Amino acid sequence: MMLPARSLVPGGGTSASVMVTYKTASLDKTAIILTLVLAGAPVAASLVALSAGGEVRSVALVIAAILFVVCFATYALAPSSYAVSQDRIIVRRHLWPSSSIPMSQVKSCYPYPQLSRAKTFRLIGNGGAFGWYGIYACDELGTFRMYATNRSKAIVIGDGAKFILSPEKTESFVAAVHEYAQTRS
Repeated sequence: MMLPARSLVPGGGTSASVMVTYKTASLDKTAIILTLVLAGAPVAASLVALSAGGEVRSVALVIAAILFVVCFATYALAPSSYAVSQDRIIVRRHLWPSSSIPMSQVKSCYPYPQLSRAKTFRLIGNGGAFGWYGIYACDELGTFRMYATNRSKAIVIGDGAKFILSPEKTESFVAAVHEYAQTRS
């Protein structure tokens, strides 16, 4: 179960612990291309609006506004960093509230670089612009929640409910999760 991070107040019934922050990995090539296409779409629609007149201009302006909102929302929801503490893993987003994975749910944590080659299916979420987030499925992992920016730096967390993150420093992230998970047991 994913909990909103803002509901977990420091010192609110849990012992104080050090929180280690990790940058997300840089976008993979597919995500870069999809991000440029999404960011370029409102610009292209605006240019059409500026060069056209009458009804075409009005329609192009409406399309540009809708595309701008979609682009902004996609950026806002994208993961910006991760934090690991004794009681949780926090997924921070650019302009949206953070989400939290309770450390009690973390039964395993391991690199999964083959995700970039796996046939994944997006059930709901974003498929590459500013990153990969939402609910996905693939044969090897089943259904999982992804908050990643680079699928070749993927890390699988959990056993029952699975989460995929992509920190820049995968080895130290996995080591920190293992260390904190062991202190809980």
